[in-house]
Amino acid sequence: MQGIHEVFTINYMPSLHLPCIRGVIGNWTYYSTVMTIENIVTNRRIITVAESADLYSNNFNEILQREIDSTRINQISSYLINSDERFFSSLIVAIHDGNPEWSDIDIKENFQIRDQELNPDSQMFLNNKFGILTLSGNEQIFALDGQHRLVGLRRAFETSPELGDQELSILFVVHNPDNKERTRRLFTVLNKFAKKPKQAELIILDEDDASCINTRRLLDDNQLLNTPGAISISNTGNIPVNDFASITTMVTVYKINRILNPQSTSFYNQRPNQGILDRRFNMSSSFWDFLHECFPEIEQSITDQNIVLNGHIFNRNPDTGGSLLLRPVGQELLAYAFRQLISLNQIDVLRENIRNIDFNLSGDVFEYIYWANRKMLGRNLLLKKRIIPYLLGLEENEDDFHLCMTNLLGEFNIQYNTIPSLV
Repeated sequence: MQGIHEVFTINYMPSLHLPCIRGVIGNWTYYSTVMTIENIVTNRRIITVAESADLYSNNFNEILQREIDSTRINQISSYLINSDERFFSSLIVAIHDGNPEWSDIDIKENFQIRDQELNPDSQMFLNNKFGILTLSGNEQIFALDGQHRLVGLRRAFETSPELGDQELSILFVVHNPDNKERTRRLFTVLNKFAKKPKQAELIILDEDDASCINTRRLLDDNQLLNTPGAISISNTGNIPVNDFASITTMVTVYKINRILNPQSTSFYNQRPNQGILDRRFNMSSSFWDFLHECFPEIEQSITDQNIVLNGHIFNRNPDTGGSLLLRPVGQELLAYAFRQLISLNQIDVLRENIRNIDFNLSGDVFEYIYWANRKMLGRNLLLKKRIIPYLLGLEENEDDFHLCMTNLLGEFNIQYNTIPSLV
């Protein structure tokens, strides 16, 4: 990405006349307008804060430059190039130097809307709000909000110059070089308090990510997942400790979609065709149907917390851990096994033996792997993914598996006794 680590001096460019609305909030006057992508990126008319020599020193600019995430830039560029429904929120930019000019367009007396004249209050409000902002071409303009979007625009335009006539909303504020603290504070506020959507919110809203689309469909159409009370209100992958009824979370369903249908990250940036969506949905739905068929107790536990499975109360117990089947991480573990055994044409082996696996977190199989000292353990995912294949006699390197188990239990000063396989 050329230019990201450079600090730019003012480039002299052709003047621009921009249609504009002027507004005031706090002690800031701002100008809302539109610019074409070509005018934004050509000769770097708008630059990032890190490329400006005015707001921060070079040392700080180097740190800001490192914050530019190339992955995000690639995602933005790809979105602009490939999505006909592309849309961006406004870039907020600061302008200084040069000779920007504001020309009022006044609302004259007797101005009518729907054949009615404006009353004096409306006319007073509208006057001085409309105008033309003229950029002379020798200003320096830097983005206070939208650094990644700006660099993504450059990348997209380099690849697809036909995007140049697309129009983006721009908010201008005036930066005073003699009062840098004021602009720095605005830069901080825009970036510090910008609330990123929680993952559950993105799952609800995203119309391009196939896993988001199919998560919503699963919650509507799958027999187990659309059971009232099945899905926690959690915005994350964790079920709250005071929620004893829900069996999973929306985020977990999303993660399992991606486990069952692995793709590169770029796949999720553009909506696939309906055929692909249907195939991925059918794969995910078959997993939840499989789980429901093998363990009807899961649905029963939503309304009855006294169900017994393999001699243990089937719940999420804060003292013993309860059943791994009612933990999102346990469902993800089964999804890995489900995908692997389908690929090996061994899903019937799992179906025939799965109820013989003791999923109790304080039992002989999963204690110290998923549970110890009254808390869940988050490490050793690769080892965890080998447990079910091992129990089913499908582990390719049993000696290495036993060595890994010996080392893991050794961390708890526990002697490992070989877990017998089920087949």
